[in-house]
Amino acid sequence: MSRGHLVLEHALDQLKSGSQFRRDPDEDLDDLCESIRRTGVLNPPAVTEGYVIITGNRRVAAMQRLGMRVTPIWVVPGVSDKLSYILAIRDEQTLQKALKPLEQAELSEELKALYAEDTARVKAGSLFGEGGKKQDRSGGADSAPPLDLANLNDRKARVQAARAVTGRDSRTMLEQINQLKQIAADDSEDPYVRQHAAEALLEINEDRKVNGRFQAVKTRQNLARLTRLAEHPDTPEQARTAAATELRTLHDIDSPAEALKESGLALARVTEIQKAATDPALIGWKDVDPLLREKHQIRKLVDLLRREHGWWDRYNPEDFGRYADEEQWELVETYITEASGFLDRARTARGTSEETADADV
Repeated sequence: MSRGHLVLEHALDQLKSGSQFRRDPDEDLDDLCESIRRTGVLNPPAVTEGYVIITGNRRVAAMQRLGMRVTPIWVVPGVSDKLSYILAIRDEQTLQKALKPLEQAELSEELKALYAEDTARVKAGSLFGEGGKKQDRSGGADSAPPLDLANLNDRKARVQAARAVTGRDSRTMLEQINQLKQIAADDSEDPYVRQHAAEALLEINEDRKVNGRFQAVKTRQNLARLTRLAEHPDTPEQARTAAATELRTLHDIDSPAEALKESGLALARVTEIQKAATDPALIGWKDVDPLLREKHQIRKLVDLLRREHGWWDRYNPEDFGRYADEEQWELVETYITEASGFLDRARTARGTSEETADADV
């Protein structure tokens, strides 16, 4: 059985205002007017058989502001008594499912690109006159310097997209969500940071609290990068020491906003130190030490072993002997055998070096 029918054109002035539970329903109609002007009425107002508005008061107000005289309507039968009328309003205004934050962010990104493209087309059309001749917009020698139109257009597109999705200028929130999505999907990120970003997105989708979680993830991202600089064998000694010092300093910061700010500044400082230590144009220390390559390789090996030192105490050899498969057994046996051979050859070289040094004395 049909629960209503569509009337394509009905006089606006014949619609009757009904109960309205939204506060200030006629405020902030500009965006709605622009939407109706651009694409028409996508969702017709719903009315009773007596043409009392169940839902769509704001759409009707916007159409009246635009000077429209008719509107499509959806006529709902069986809504005559006060109770059924109020319940119909309740259902229409409270049972609609709003987009979740991640869905809003995704829609905002797509709209932002489309708004930017539209602005670029309008701008291109304004720069050329009849016959495709470019217009002189220099303003003469006394004019102000040209505006950075690319940045202005991008900012305008971001604001337009945010308002289209959420009804307010929420671009910062939506861009934070998109940054978290990028971190969670980036294979080059620290796995712990990626996991934290993914968990933050799930929580944001439930309670819509974005900023605090964004700050926490970005801080952990900075700390992970500092930790990598402090521990990675390829990091120059100066940068390793600086990164370790910065990490100790950051440990005691409680404020999330302050932690994000200071960790970002710390990462920038250590990155500069690393650049200065590895850029031949800035410093010539590579030519000073003829054994630099050998020392670097040794440091890489020692750092590798230091990270795994004591593994023989952390695992049960009886369990390994009983349950390791052939591939696992071969890997560990080869590791031990080859490491023993490596140490024997190193010990011989070390003894020869010490004998040579004694002879020189």
